[in-house]
Amino acid sequence: MTAAHDLHAIITTWPSLTDALTTQTGDTWPPAGRMTTHIRDRGLDDTPQRGARDGSGTGESPAPCRIDILDTMQAVHEQLLDTADAVAEVVQIAPAGDELTRLRSARDPRRWRFTGRRPEAQYTALWLYGRVTASPGPFRPLPTRSLLLIEETARDGLSRIGRALQLTRLTTAVDTPCSCGGRILLHGGDGGLPHLICSTCGRYFAGQLAA
Repeated sequence: MTAAHDLHAIITTWPSLTDALTTQTGDTWPPAGRMTTHIRDRGLDDTPQRGARDGSGTGESPAPCRIDILDTMQAVHEQLLDTADAVAEVVQIAPAGDELTRLRSARDPRRWRFTGRRPEAQYTALWLYGRVTASPGPFRPLPTRSLLLIEETARDGLSRIGRALQLTRLTTAVDTPCSCGGRILLHGGDGGLPHLICSTCGRYFAGQLAA
């Protein structure tokens, strides 16, 4: 998988983390029945309110917050920010020319900002996506070292999100063997309908196995 693919996946799955903050679930893997992961696109605000975590907010009844999801969001966000800072130091071209040209260049919205309010995780991932896809702007070509850093960050971030949302397809063996004698593996955990496949003959079991 490329850094562009992983960054795009982080951007599109981030709203699911926001949704999951106040979604209490007792689901385990392997599942007792069908597993469903609801992926909804509900805005870009990725900064949980303090009251949601410690109950000190001004709302009447703050929804309970899943600390594991919040910790994942903060860890991924901080890693994206650190990577963007490091990459911008290498590839971002300082404003040059006469005063008016420098002013216009400094105000270019494509520029990465080192000061002020830190960008949200989705925007940060999008900015990094622009660098790996060579989007136009006041930037030098991305050197290999910076590309490798982005790849590592994107891969790790998507892995964290996958574990938090259980989007990564998991596999476990079941007790009942296949008629060929091979092990039957239960695949699931990514929000799709779990299914059973023999690891030896490849037979697909659409329904439940007989006891």
